[in-house]
Amino acid sequence: MIVKDVIYGEIELNGIYEEIVNCSEFLRLQDIIQTAMSALEYTELAKETRYEHSIGTYHLMCKTLKIIEEKGHVISNEEKEMAKLVALLHDIGHGANSYLLETITGVSHEQRGIDIIRDEETKIHQIITRRYGKEFVEKLVSFMEVIYGNAEIKEPLEIREDKTIPLKPLLATLISHNIDLDRLDYIRRESYYTGLGSLTNLEQLLNSFECVLAGKQMCISIPKEKMHYVEATILERVRNYLEIYYHDTDAIGNHTFIQLLDELRKHPEEIPNTTSIAIKKFLTQPKANLTTKEYMELTNTPIEQVLSQIAQTTKNEKLRYLCEYKKHVKRDYQILYNGRNENYIRNLLKKVIPNFPQDSKSIFSKEHTVVPYKKTRFGSTNITTKAGIQKFEDLPHAISLQPITKKVIAINTELLRLELGLSKQEFQSRYAEIVQEIITSQAKPIQDFELKYVVPKGSITYASLLRALEAKYEKQDSATYKSKDVYYDTPEDFSLLAKGSILRTRNGVTYHNKQESRPYKNKRVTYKTYVEEGKASFTTRNKLEEIGDTTNLADYAEFLQELGIQEELQPKLEVNNLRKLVTFLVNGNPIDISFNIAKYECKPERQEGVINCVEIRPRDNQIIGRDVLLEVKQTLEQTFPRTKSNAYQCKYL
Repeated sequence: MIVKDVIYGEIELNGIYEEIVNCSEFLRLQDIIQTAMSALEYTELAKETRYEHSIGTYHLMCKTLKIIEEKGHVISNEEKEMAKLVALLHDIGHGANSYLLETITGVSHEQRGIDIIRDEETKIHQIITRRYGKEFVEKLVSFMEVIYGNAEIKEPLEIREDKTIPLKPLLATLISHNIDLDRLDYIRRESYYTGLGSLTNLEQLLNSFECVLAGKQMCISIPKEKMHYVEATILERVRNYLEIYYHDTDAIGNHTFIQLLDELRKHPEEIPNTTSIAIKKFLTQPKANLTTKEYMELTNTPIEQVLSQIAQTTKNEKLRYLCEYKKHVKRDYQILYNGRNENYIRNLLKKVIPNFPQDSKSIFSKEHTVVPYKKTRFGSTNITTKAGIQKFEDLPHAISLQPITKKVIAINTELLRLELGLSKQEFQSRYAEIVQEIITSQAKPIQDFELKYVVPKGSITYASLLRALEAKYEKQDSATYKSKDVYYDTPEDFSLLAKGSILRTRNGVTYHNKQESRPYKNKRVTYKTYVEEGKASFTTRNKLEEIGDTTNLADYAEFLQELGIQEELQPKLEVNNLRKLVTFLVNGNPIDISFNIAKYECKPERQEGVINCVEIRPRDNQIIGRDVLLEVKQTLEQTFPRTKSNAYQCKYL
């Protein structure tokens, strides 16, 4: 039998391996997607199945065993057959949605695989028994339990009558280790399907494998001069975890599917009567107790068919929406990138939605840690050096082995609407705009990008500024803003200011069309750090902000801790602002231009004064609007020549 593989070309399977691949329990793997929810981001991954991955791992095992034997090591026939069978069957226990299914059923895919091999009713058990006998089945299962960490190999290292030595520990590492054949296949396979490209030279890596005696057992070791093949594999694995397995879309997909199951458990009557008992259990029971035969029914197609049928027949709008999760995961979830935690976003939503559900699933966060390299139960990756066998982690290398944390926070306003039980029109009129403002402000790190002029008293008035700008640009909107700002710094000096940072609390009110606007954000604390000062053009500052219910700095202790500010702070400057803000359309870009009267009092010296400022910035700090600032700058300086000498990057104000 020849199987055509997208990675290795033609793979030949004969005898017992051909029988197993053609039996029903193995063929079901053709309907189990390898990476589950990651396929929602990389659509080509939907073609990758546990079936082809299992055959690919078997192919690599055959190749590796041949390399070991060509280097003069003799492997017993029984151990060779076990190694190849385990490679072929290592994922036989997987079901739909991979590791998410394990959470639902409470049983690992490794244990399910052992159950399938042990079950006398399965074709796989019967094929192996007919070829090798029942005793071999138990030996095979025992070997798998060693690989999965549930048993140990106790066979001593000695020469057998057939002139071979026990190599089970070595062969076990080929299935479960830092650079095992299972990982090598799926990393290479996912790199292909996603188009990310492979970094691993698989052929050279396998050819570098050497069998060496370390302590009391034989193990795989790699010459130090070929260690870069291992490093490339680790680098590719880390990249794939960050970009594929822990992709934001994968996390969102899993989260949404869990919400779907929760909703079905509340409404089991929605499941069609024609649905099999196994799928009904899976969809409605938190810890579904499934027989081996029932479990093997859980493949992608029949489950998706049931969900599609429910979506067509249900009158429950939320359930219909969740059943069609594949359509909505990328369209309706918005990622929040600015590092704020989930509770903070929930608190903001509570401010603007009085009946915001305490247990709302419309917002969620997930954190993953990618460990580039870790010791396994079979020890470290061995490197052959002139000083002997050494551990990979103890040697200098070209890549970092430090763990990498990846976090995603996302929100789905459509799911929020369904949780609130509102029609689309009701939600749109009451909450949509303000919720979107919260999302937008949290969707990415904020960077202030502005040009500021301190203008002499009487040289420019708000009215004269407005006339000059209206003569050239289209006016879009206007608002009035009042605030009281208190700036803080260290008691003895200005250490925050010295490093280009400012910290302030603000109590401010915006009036739009003579009505108070966005009261939820009246009180807040802001921390800005200078990125650059374009003295001829503009200033760029990174900004982190936390909205609260107070202007007492002590109430923002957690926020300050996140910023790493541990110094004692005291008020240094108090400013009362009256700002007239107008938005103009400049070359198709909305630009905010404001005239600000700032009455200030320096706390230490109790000095008082008034500063008039004109500030120009792109609406929402959009990058595309930055070049437009220069045009507005030119217009302003030509109209009011005295401003040119007063362009000013005011540290505090």
